[in-house]
Amino acid sequence: MKKKALYFLTLLTGIVFFSCESSPSLQQYFVEKMDDSSFLIVNLPINLDSLFTKEITPKEREAIASVGKLNLLFYKKDANDTAQYSSEVARVQHILSDKRYQHLMDFKAFDKAQGNFLFEGQTDRIEEGIVFVRSDALGFGVLRILGDQINPASLLSLSKKLDADQVENQLKNSVGVLNDFIEAK
Repeated sequence: MKKKALYFLTLLTGIVFFSCESSPSLQQYFVEKMDDSSFLIVNLPINLDSLFTKEITPKEREAIASVGKLNLLFYKKDANDTAQYSSEVARVQHILSDKRYQHLMDFKAFDKAQGNFLFEGQTDRIEEGIVFVRSDALGFGVLRILGDQINPASLLSLSKKLDADQVENQLKNSVGVLNDFIEAK
């Protein structure tokens, strides 16, 4: 009887251990890279309310409020670290291949840069939006758009009311650190 109980307890412990094991998340990757000088991680303090010139409806205000914060991770590629760059890109791609991250679309940007839009959550209630951009010449970046039940349709309708000058001013203020990082490396 004791052998059966011990066997059952061992089996139960193994099941619990393996079911709790999860694949790495983007959040874990960001935390791991915080002390790595090859990476720049910035919380972008963008005041979304000030980016609009036209009247905003209560539903649109709710969509704005659903965006909590923006986190940016950037890795600048150095000509001497091609292997590390490839390894880091592969790690991010592996993390983003997890079934919790749903692919929305691919795009091309800048000079020979490729990107992906992904999200976590339901299509009408996104918990995390992800923009992953990589360039063999420059490096790669990951932008996390964190919030509480973000409605992408409402945010898209808001894009028509954006004040381009305000967006540019806030990005310059917020991403000045990124510019300094790129030029110093």
